[in-house]
Amino acid sequence: MILSGTSILSTEIRSLFDSVLYYYQSKGEIYRPANIPERVFSKEIEFYRLFPEKPTELLPTTVSASENIGFWGRFQLLLWLFLEKPQSSSGARIWASLNIIIILVSVCNLISESMPSYRDSVEANKIFFAVDACCVSYFTIDILLRLGSSPSKRKFLKEVLNWFDLLAVLPFYVELLLGENSGTDGMMALRVLRLFRITRVLKLIRHSQQMMLMLLVLRNCFSELGILFCTWLMGALVFGTIMHYIEVDAESGFDSVLYACWWAAVTMTTVGYGDMTPQTNIGKAFGSMILFISMIYIALPMTLIVSKFNTALEDWKQQERTQIYYKKKEDELRNGGDEETGGSPAPR
Repeated sequence: MILSGTSILSTEIRSLFDSVLYYYQSKGEIYRPANIPERVFSKEIEFYRLFPEKPTELLPTTVSASENIGFWGRFQLLLWLFLEKPQSSSGARIWASLNIIIILVSVCNLISESMPSYRDSVEANKIFFAVDACCVSYFTIDILLRLGSSPSKRKFLKEVLNWFDLLAVLPFYVELLLGENSGTDGMMALRVLRLFRITRVLKLIRHSQQMMLMLLVLRNCFSELGILFCTWLMGALVFGTIMHYIEVDAESGFDSVLYACWWAAVTMTTVGYGDMTPQTNIGKAFGSMILFISMIYIALPMTLIVSKFNTALEDWKQQERTQIYYKKKEDELRNGGDEETGGSPAPR
């Protein structure tokens, strides 16, 4: 905690606390977090009696704070907010909703054209091609606009979802270049490229904060997932090898260690296709033991992943509460409701 007069700054306002802490550490410098409006932040600075000697400017987070970046910078900021922040305006929400509708139409079109009743129909194929062309045109315009308005092109290119967006439109243009009369090898390449069209459904991830949270957890749990994969792989190899030598003379399908490892991998994940089953009594007893051990063997790394997910979920909920609080406070400041009281800590 940091004392300011008779007031206490709670660490619950994480972003604001970081600003105040940096003020004391840097002996006068201060910065405004991106999730706190400028007017609200200035009131908080006045409330905690901070007097920055070297104010540090950030990328403007609102249009009103972007007066000194020129016409193109202002237009770029407006376009970026329009495309990336659906909550920034009603037009941005309409654009995001239209994006979701076109994604669903594209996926339905992809599913429909694979049906046997439409596969050999010339008229149906023309309709499917027209719908696909319209959807791809929209996706192309969207990704070009987001690339052009991105404040950091390097950060934009590092985003995995943006590469998924590129894979969603790339097969269409490659198919136009190759054409239908490209030979057997060309047709096989087209079929492989058409598989990437299903990545269009991944465009829905950017429109769901819960899915984005899942991606964040997966990225933070990369080492834990590696541990889980290694334990599963080692278990399948060890158990499969033992089962092969137990069942090698029983003609039960465990003809090699590789086949036995397939059985062990399926058994450890409790899927159990039933295509291979042990026939000897020792094999059945060993298979039962594998089922029991694998529940513990795989569950242990999962606890680490669940723990990180709970932490990320709590941070996300805290951020949502903070944004709601500052949005409400900004509305109060706009309506003149801050004249009687100064800043106050955000709710828990």
